[in-house]
Amino acid sequence: MSQYEKYFEDTLSSHRTAFYLRDESPDSKKLMINLFNYMRNRGWMIDIDPYYLEHYKLLAKDNFLGIKGDLKFVAEKYRMGFKIEFFQEVNFKNRNGGKYDFDKLKLMPYLIRCSFLVELNHIKSFCATEGYEDRSEPPVKRKAFDNVMKKIKSCCHYKEGKELPEYDGLPKYNCTDKDGKQIRNGDVKYFRDNKGRLQRGTVYHNINNMWWIILHEYKYTNIAAFKLFDLDTAENRIRKYVEPSGHHNPKSRIIPPVEQYESWRKEVKKGGVIQRVELANSFLDYLYRIDWITHKYEFFIKDNGRLGMVELENKVWGGHKVFEKPQQIKLYSRRLPMSSTESSWIVALRNYVTSGKASLSSWFCKDSNGNGRTSHKWPEVREKAWKMAALAI
Repeated sequence: MSQYEKYFEDTLSSHRTAFYLRDESPDSKKLMINLFNYMRNRGWMIDIDPYYLEHYKLLAKDNFLGIKGDLKFVAEKYRMGFKIEFFQEVNFKNRNGGKYDFDKLKLMPYLIRCSFLVELNHIKSFCATEGYEDRSEPPVKRKAFDNVMKKIKSCCHYKEGKELPEYDGLPKYNCTDKDGKQIRNGDVKYFRDNKGRLQRGTVYHNINNMWWIILHEYKYTNIAAFKLFDLDTAENRIRKYVEPSGHHNPKSRIIPPVEQYESWRKEVKKGGVIQRVELANSFLDYLYRIDWITHKYEFFIKDNGRLGMVELENKVWGGHKVFEKPQQIKLYSRRLPMSSTESSWIVALRNYVTSGKASLSSWFCKDSNGNGRTSHKWPEVREKAWKMAALAI
């Protein structure tokens, strides 16, 4: 292997705390062992990551945890090198700990950040003395516009002129805002932050339906097209707007008594398969009306007594198509012709109709999933599923 192919880099230029080393030869494993011994001499305690020992024993030999005071790191050995990522758990946002925060460097308290920079410099110096090339980008404070242009032009999907206002190579569904208006590079658009506060910036297309938004000279963010809008309606002009969610619906905290649920279950059982088909169809119609599914399906009993299903209409990609003749759906094929989310609903309801057992999953009605434009409907969906005995309490 040539000298040029052995290198390392940090991620300070993008305000992150990771260190990467690339080397396809067996030397990288030996280097990591020597580096860890060097860091132990500097006061680090380094061992196999206990999380992997408990949950993924086969991967444990390549994953490590290091601790020195309040500064920590996780390391992973690859076939072509290794990665070390620093974090702390004094000041963090993610409820699972600082290891899972996105802004690890920004959230580090001052003294911990200074300690991190010192340790990173020692790691880089050690690797450099072993003959590895430093390819780290200098942490220059670029302006937001320059950073966005660099990200756009360095993307593997970049096409000449993609960043210009007159570029027309985007599919409509990737450049349509919340109210159905076309978005162009350089437009000034509004959106709401995670607390519902009104924000604005200049937009440039990133990838798929995601758009870079330059908020001011040094700050930018990444927002989906369907969250962008103009100040042309009373609702859009509200300075702070909190969307309804499952968190705010009192029904999300109500669980019916066992006796009540048993009475619903017995009533459904008396009606047999015919009644369960009607209940399942009513449930699917409700999901379609609240836009949880984009195809309107119906179950029916075939002449041979087996369960069948047809598609009556759909709202795919923002359109609306009604079939003059219902389209037959192969209900028992290995892969249903629909999205995985819709397929999970259909398979669960199919099993409910045929067996009479509660077969729906309860994942969708947990408060932790109560975010999104129609999430406030989760408690109502759960209530309907309980009453038709398709969801166990």
